[in-house]
Parts: sequence; structure tokens; C-alpha cells
Amino acid sequence: MKRILSIVAAIIVLLGIAGGVYYFFFESGASLNVGVPNPFGASGDRVEGEVLGPDGAPIQGAGTVVAPKLIRITEGPVAKGVAVLAIPAVTSSTTASTTIVSPADTEVRFVERQSGNVYTFRVHDRVLARISNKTLPGIQEAAWVPDGSRVYVRYLIRATDGVEHVDTYALPADGGEGYFLEQDLEQVVARNDVVFSLLPTRTGSVGSLSAPDGTNIRTLFTSVVSRLRTEFSGEDLVATTKASTGLDGYSFLVSRTNGSLTRLLGPLRGLTTLPSPDGNHVLYSFSDRGKLATQVLNTATRTATPLPLATLAEKCVWAPGKEGLYCAVPTAVTGNLPDDWYQGARTFTDRIWYIDLSSRLATLIVDPAQVGEVEIDAIALTLDPQEDVLVFTNKKDGSLWSYDL
Repeated sequence: MKRILSIVAAIIVLLGIAGGVYYFFFESGASLNVGVPNPFGASGDRVEGEVLGPDGAPIQGAGTVVAPKLIRITEGPVAKGVAVLAIPAVTSSTTASTTIVSPADTEVRFVERQSGNVYTFRVHDRVLARISNKTLPGIQEAAWVPDGSRVYVRYLIRATDGVEHVDTYALPADGGEGYFLEQDLEQVVARNDVVFSLLPTRTGSVGSLSAPDGTNIRTLFTSVVSRLRTEFSGEDLVATTKASTGLDGYSFLVSRTNGSLTRLLGPLRGLTTLPSPDGNHVLYSFSDRGKLATQVLNTATRTATPLPLATLAEKCVWAPGKEGLYCAVPTAVTGNLPDDWYQGARTFTDRIWYIDLSSRLATLIVDPAQVGEVEIDAIALTLDPQEDVLVFTNKKDGSLWSYDL
């Protein structure tokens, strides 16, 4: 009898422990700390491996100051593509004086690749907060509406028949309900007022426009050309064929009015482009007899101007409101470009330069290897509207960085 009572008592104790474990780890109000490697690195008083709670409570002193003005925002990978916003100062006024409650800052909005959670990082205050905890694992690209209100995330899924597809989900930054776009889109590009999407077909590709909320969808063009990369350029778009050093590349101006395609560039081997937001210029790079060349096309006169430095067009960003570029320029350019770089067979160590188009003068902004002893292969360069902070991703490990200009 005593033996039976002992067994019953042991079972009750085990059930109690199991219930406690369940409550601690799975109760909706619990904040998890399961030793998952922290994608944002150690800073302040945080414990390595800490995971933000579901309320997205801000963390002070986030990021790592690698060198003066240079901050590594995350240790781990983020989805390619961010939004960078200028946050105005908050003031309190009386009849006698005005007091600054919160100074102006620059906010970076990004998607953590592993979880799909959306985070904000205040660069000057170094405050990190999660603003959406919707789980969408394995996100590769994030196309943000410039005002940061919505992001279109693209990720791979495997259907029940084993076939892989690309899903695109329109995710409001505040964590509200979003919606799915058409499956297997090749690209999504967003503005505050319009979204462009590209769908590959058996005979080429179809480009469509819609409102940011998914309404008012209309076909812009149907083309026999596949694998296009498209960006907004003024009121129109620029579409460029997939870059390869072994193939002739072409770039087209796409009218948003009637969808007509007018050739801008080509044939050029390894052609990549970056149109200016105002539509007046197109930065482009190509392989010129085995050497990388970088030039700027004036879209009105169709004249091209060589730049004093050579880099890939996608390693640059246009400065807002003026004719200038910030570019990540490799210290050494070798290999079969851009193919080797796309495939990961070759990486770069970059310096950041500013290039003034009117004077063709290049000014060194920062050499991360020199000031911070870190090698950065910069992609997805993004500026805030005030040209205060430059944000970029290190292609080597997917980490997110900022430099205070």
C-alpha cells in the first residue's frame, strides 16, 4: 500500500513540474529566453542569448560601436532591404520658452531574416525595439514603402508535392493584418503611392502596378524578356536584363502611362543599373574588355559620363535632392564579375565614397577596414531623406550597419 502511495505521489509531482514547464514556455504572456543566439549582439546590460519579449520592449544601448560614427546594428543576418526615416525632434512649448523633449533622430526599419520580425533602431539614441512579431521564417528580400509603413517580404515555401514556390506577403510595420500577393513573383518594388510587381511566365514576364493595399491592380506590360530587374525612375521605371559577364545586357525605360519599352542601354556585358529617383540619370556598370567600368547616363541627352571610381551599380545609392552618389567601392576588383560576386565565389572589401557628378570629384567617406578593422562588402545602401545616416548590409554575413554622415 505504501509503495502504491509513493508511486501516486511521484506521478503528481511530475505532472506539477510538467505543468510548470508548459506555463513558463508556452503561456502567451511569457517572455522566452531559450538560449537562441541573439541576432543583435551584446550591448548594455543585456544577457547574450536574450530574446525580446512579445511586447517589443525597447533595448537601450543596442548595436556595437565599431569605430566613431560606425555602428554594427545586428550581428546576424537581416532581409535585404530597409527603410530609413528622419524622426523630427519633439518639443514642448510655453509662452516663455520651447524645450526639446526628444531630439531629432534617424530610424532604421528592418526585418530579421530568421524570424521575419520587424524591428526599429534609433541610430543616435541606439534604441532597438520590435514592432511586429509576426513569424515568417527565412525571408530573403524586403521591399519597403519609403515611409516605412509597410514591407513586402519574399520567402521560399515548399508545397505538399515538394515543389518550391516564392511567397510575397504585404506586412504592415505595426504588425496588423497583411495580405498575400500573387505567388512566384520575381520582384516587388514599392513607392508610397504605387507598387510594381514582376511575374515570370513561360514566354517572358508580366509587369503590374497596384495600390499599396493591393487594390487597383493593372497590367503595365507583357514582355518576351525574362529575368528583368526593375526600379522606379521619376514617373516611369527602368527595367534591366539579368547581369552576366557572358551575356549582352540591355536596359529599357518603361512608361507608366502605356507600358511601352524604350531602349536606354545595351548591348553591354554584365550590365547593372541604378536609376536616379528623379529620372534624370541612370548609373550603370558593365564589363569593358574584362575590366569593370562605371558610368552615368543622362536620360534626356543620352550622353554617358565615366566615373572616377569603378564599382557595381547596386553598391551605390543616390543622394537625395542633388546630383551625387554614395558608393561602396572595392579596394581590389578581380574575377569574373558580376557573376562570381553574385554566386558568392568572390567577396569585396569596400571603402565608402561620395561622388559629385557635376565635378566628377570622389571624396572618401570611411574605410571600415582602417577605422574599425572590419571587412565589409556593402549592399542595399540606403539614406534617410535628410542625408544624415547611411545604412547598408554586409554581404559577407548579412549584418546591418550604419554610418553617421
